[in-house]
Amino acid sequence: MRAASADSVHRIGGGGSRLQLATLFLGSFLSIYHVVSLNAVLPGFIKIFHADLSTVQWLMTGFTLAMGMAAPVTAYLEERFGIRRLFLLCVVLITICSILCSFSWNIGSLIVFRTLQGIFCGIMQPLTLSIIYGSMPPERHSSALGWWTASTILGPALAPTISGWLMQNDWRLIFWITVPLGLLVWQMGGYALPAISRGDAKRPDWWSLIAVSGGTMAMLLLFTNLNRWGLLSLSSICCAAAAIALIGLFISRSLRQEHPLLQLKLFNNRMFTASLSASVILISGLYSGIYFIPLFLQQVQGMSPMYVGLLLLLPALSMTLTTTISTRYYERLGPRKLIIAGTLLLVAATWQFRSLTPNASHGYVMLWMTVRYIGIGLSMTPSMNAGMSAVEQQLSAHASALINWIRQAGGALALGMMTAYFTSRTIHHGGSPNTGLGTPAATEAYMNGLSDVFLLASIVTAFGIPLALLLRRRQGTVHLSLTNEGEAGVSGSKL
Repeated sequence: MRAASADSVHRIGGGGSRLQLATLFLGSFLSIYHVVSLNAVLPGFIKIFHADLSTVQWLMTGFTLAMGMAAPVTAYLEERFGIRRLFLLCVVLITICSILCSFSWNIGSLIVFRTLQGIFCGIMQPLTLSIIYGSMPPERHSSALGWWTASTILGPALAPTISGWLMQNDWRLIFWITVPLGLLVWQMGGYALPAISRGDAKRPDWWSLIAVSGGTMAMLLLFTNLNRWGLLSLSSICCAAAAIALIGLFISRSLRQEHPLLQLKLFNNRMFTASLSASVILISGLYSGIYFIPLFLQQVQGMSPMYVGLLLLLPALSMTLTTTISTRYYERLGPRKLIIAGTLLLVAATWQFRSLTPNASHGYVMLWMTVRYIGIGLSMTPSMNAGMSAVEQQLSAHASALINWIRQAGGALALGMMTAYFTSRTIHHGGSPNTGLGTPAATEAYMNGLSDVFLLASIVTAFGIPLALLLRRRQGTVHLSLTNEGEAGVSGSKL
């Protein structure tokens, strides 16, 4: 494979661009589907493998850790292997891991194979985003990002329904169902994606690699176990100290190197930083609904995971329509208006969930979940497009890796903090997470805890509005240059 310079990167247009977009959509969907494929059916593996809940939870924890550790190295891997070869490799290995998961003989082997799969899913998400901005014409970036965003919502929308139905037949089918899709995406990728790289890959700084991987692992371990460990427990304090020390070392080395593992000086660009911050806040607001509403429907109203997935399918699919609208009007309205409109809808819907009662109608839940997804559809794509468009093409791999790394960490932090807050508020109202909902008092305490969580989520999400005000209609572009001392510098030009 011959490397190409940033100035000679091949772009695909016309029909080839549409096939490339379909490939990236399906590739992104393939990876994000596996992120949530076991969420709704996790308790079933306790009975299948005669394991306890703390062990089975590692099916999700190990996967999440692997994804978080893989995201920061995506830019280097893209430079090392090129976009097409890395994409095809990830698709093949994700598919192989699915097959291996289906042949698991105990819970330990399933955890190992799921964790391996998390590595390649963690690479696929920033890689597909990078390909959009590295090989597609600029005029197609907004629409392509809209479809990419839709794939990240479609996976969580479909997975609970599909997995719940397959679990009733044979748990192995949960993994086999994506194998044909993997083979299709592999064939499409070999035909549609350009065989290019970002340039000559330098040897990675192994200390930076170790620091960012270890720091990310410690950070995600803390966030995912915060509710169980407690904020001031020894485990939490040790993980927090390790995360701060290792990520601090990574930042220090990255800022002093000419060719860092991740180009952190992208944060010098106000457009990129404001866009990323708004995106993280929107993700945090989205997670509050994705996690707590299904929890309410299952634990309070007694719905099965499959029926919860069916109930929330239409609201999730509504995001596809509003994403199309936001991409169509992006050039005319700019990111600011779309993000503010979407954030206001998201805040309003989250606020309404403060009034949930144990007997709330399914129509009420569907209505406000639909409003939430409409808000996400209007705001998520413009917030990401504004940041990625402010970055030069040769830095798109670093920008997409940063975006996915920060978003994942921010989402894990938000979910961990909200879960811990929900538990503490439930206890404050006289309930206990260990006594269940067998009495009216326990149910009332549970619902009051939910109300407090949605109040907090409304406040956090509202911070997306002032961040949106920092986004201009036309973006600056991040330029990297080498100073006389050989250190990379960043400047933002205003258009």
